[in-house]
Amino acid sequence: MRSLSRSSSGRLGATLRRVAPVVLALLAAAPLRAQGTIRGVLFDSLRTRAGIPGVEVVLLGAGRRATTDGRGRFEFLDVPAGAAEVAWGSPSLDSLGLPPLRARVNVANAAVVDVRLATPSIASFQRRACGTALGENEGILVGEVRGPDGAPQAGVAVGARWHETLIARGVLEGRQRAALDTVDATGLYVLCGIPTDAEVALVAGSETVASGQVVLGLHGAPVLRRDLVAGPWDVTARVTGRLVGADGAPVAGATVGIAGDTGRTARTAADGRFVLEGVPRRTTQFIARAIGLVPRFVERDLLEPEVDLDTLRLERVQELAAVTVTGEPMTAGQLQFEHRKSLGRGWFVSDTALARLPVITSTAVASFVPRAAVQQTRQGPMLMLRRGSGFCRPRWFIDGYDNRDIDVIEEQGLMQRAKRIEVYDANMAPPPFNDFDGCGVVVVWTR
Repeated sequence: MRSLSRSSSGRLGATLRRVAPVVLALLAAAPLRAQGTIRGVLFDSLRTRAGIPGVEVVLLGAGRRATTDGRGRFEFLDVPAGAAEVAWGSPSLDSLGLPPLRARVNVANAAVVDVRLATPSIASFQRRACGTALGENEGILVGEVRGPDGAPQAGVAVGARWHETLIARGVLEGRQRAALDTVDATGLYVLCGIPTDAEVALVAGSETVASGQVVLGLHGAPVLRRDLVAGPWDVTARVTGRLVGADGAPVAGATVGIAGDTGRTARTAADGRFVLEGVPRRTTQFIARAIGLVPRFVERDLLEPEVDLDTLRLERVQELAAVTVTGEPMTAGQLQFEHRKSLGRGWFVSDTALARLPVITSTAVASFVPRAAVQQTRQGPMLMLRRGSGFCRPRWFIDGYDNRDIDVIEEQGLMQRAKRIEVYDANMAPPPFNDFDGCGVVVVWTR
């Protein structure tokens, strides 16, 4: 290779000295690309009502990610000016049927743009899922129903039921409540009005497939997702497992069963192992019980012909101090009182309710009976029952005997000796306490 001559190198140096100022001038004249900052917060308006910490937010189109801090805040520095979009998606959003959260912003040079990614509010989600906002202590159960092969089970009915007790004017009223929905083409169901402060029994089924019964609770949360597997009765699995105590020793003679199916149980052997044959392949809740140990509930989706529940530990029941209970035998009259009360055809004031009253008066008793009122007389209050638009004097039975009518003074003395009281409308009185006057009946049992 030839080396440059002295004259050639001189000419090259001169050329570079002439070109360098031009290049520097061009670089100085070229503007730097404008940049800005995106700051934001990721907020859960639906369940926690707080920022969502420790998750990644994506700056779409740039391949950049930022992790939220303990308060759900995130930041992207040196973002090119112009339109930008940040997004967050997660299985928790998918589980509620919500799309990924996105926000479009316009970044200006050296500017800081604030964004907020937030899930819908409780009221908004309720209106979207149920068509209306729900009442206090009411929530939503959502989920998918699929077969053992993972295919959605469209057209399957899903129901949740629970027991509700109402207390009104001293009367306890128990009733069974339920929420129902039919699975759509995607396998999704939504149950609205589920109590957030009680447990419910959840089940899915049709003429050909069904899930097992699962007992669960929302535990104060406004929304909960619970997927179910529903399969035919004749496609079954063999379920095995082992029970041990708190000390790790096997529990022999314990019972393992299926919630809602008392006919299919198994006993554990000396080594604590058990086998349940012919269990339909579906969502199933198992119950393990042993004397002196706390029952254990286990839920599994039985997707394979062989399912092992592994080792289940049962904790020992906490021993409490001895409690001495004293009482008196229940009489035949009290048994009959409780039986009539269970029929729910009248109003019943028990000895326990009367014992809470400092003084038993007609006015106090009337507060337990919606159709009762008290008429004030010179001698004292007189108990009356509603008939049509007015009130009438009821027929009185004392310790089972018909006294027809009593005056105010007798009524006051009777109330002071009352142990249990029954009140019936005219058409609801049982045969022993027939009402021939069409007003109603008051039955007083005395001490």
